[in-house]
Amino acid sequence: MKYKVSISERPVVLDDRTIFGISFYPEGKTGAVPAVILSHGYNSPHEDITDAAHALAEHGIFAYCYDFCGGSVRSRSSGSSLDMSVMSEISDLNAVISFVQSLDNIDPGNIFLYGESQGGFVSALAADERIKGLFLLYPAFCIPDNWKNRKISDSIIFMGMHLSGKFCDGLPDYDVYEHIGNYGGRVRIFHGDADGIVDISYSEKAVKSFKNASLDIFPGEGHGFSSGARKKMIDMMCGELEEILFSDK
Repeated sequence: MKYKVSISERPVVLDDRTIFGISFYPEGKTGAVPAVILSHGYNSPHEDITDAAHALAEHGIFAYCYDFCGGSVRSRSSGSSLDMSVMSEISDLNAVISFVQSLDNIDPGNIFLYGESQGGFVSALAADERIKGLFLLYPAFCIPDNWKNRKISDSIIFMGMHLSGKFCDGLPDYDVYEHIGNYGGRVRIFHGDADGIVDISYSEKAVKSFKNASLDIFPGEGHGFSSGARKKMIDMMCGELEEILFSDK
């Protein structure tokens, strides 16, 4: 069955920042509800992933979209892009995970992460025993290679957004592939073989590094799926979640 979706603004208010977020709740769903936290890509606000969130809620799963602080020129969260880095976004996501876990009617043992591009990279690095599984759309595991030898003396404009040296300073100082190898949950990666921003070889390496991962290759798709491919990807994610969560109910 498809559930009617209730949508509401639910910010995460912290001492040093406010993270804007929107919840998508399946009306009429009883008992503890599983949840998916959705993270957008670089310079891409939460509006760009609400289609996936709405579909998840229609399938009986609570979904939460949010804006990284300084993660987009259209971000509704506090903070500047000059303070944004991979590590600051990991901190934001960890705060959102704790927030969602604390909500009434949410099953804390069935929380999943979905992330696109840089948001997918951040989701992979933030995943731990709290997280049941990951869905990653062209995750940007290329970031350390692209930025590790660069320095920003003042600020630059990169892909439409101002960055400072904090972005380079906030790169992971560990082997990201070794790090994700510690995660034991289910992982599903979606990637186009014509991606000119994040080469598919990064996902091919990631899928071998995770303990329990699969890679779905979308022929001819680039960084930013066509509408048809995106719908297919969302349907695949919802279908797998229904199988994991509800097949024995």
